[in-house]
Amino acid sequence: MITHPLDLDSKLRPRPRSFDWVFFVNIVLIGMFFLFFGSRFILSPVINLPARPASQISYLPGRVVISIKANGQIFTDTGLVNEAQLNAWLKEKIKSSSDASLLIRNDAEVSINRLLDIQLMAQRAGFKLISILVEPAPPGTPGR
Repeated sequence: MITHPLDLDSKLRPRPRSFDWVFFVNIVLIGMFFLFFGSRFILSPVINLPARPASQISYLPGRVVISIKANGQIFTDTGLVNEAQLNAWLKEKIKSSSDASLLIRNDAEVSINRLLDIQLMAQRAGFKLISILVEPAPPGTPGR
C-alpha cells in the first residue's frame, strides 16, 4: 500500500467498525426533504389566474378613472389632458365627491416614475384610495 513507506497508517485514526445509526437517519431525512419539498404541489412558483380582456373588466360605480398611454398621453372622462390640466381635474373631482376613489389604468410600457408622479399628484389632490391597473403587453412583446 501507499501508506507503508511513510507509515501514514499509524497516524490516521482507526476505521469505524460499523456505520452509525445517525448516518441512516440523516439519509432518510434528506430523502424526505427532497421528496416533500421538491413537489410541485408544495412549492408552486406561479398561480395562473384566468385573464379577461380589458373590455370585460368591471369597475365599481363612482370611480374616477385616468388612462395613461405608453406615449405619455393622459386621458380622463373629458378627453386628453396635460399634467397641469390633470391636477386641476383631480381637484375638481375630489370637490364633487370627497370619498371618491381613483383608478389609474396604464400600459405596461409606462415607466414606474411617471406612474408614481401621477399617484402623488392624486394624493395631494385629496384621493384616499388609489388603485392601479396595468394593461398587459400584447403577446409576443419582449419584456423589459
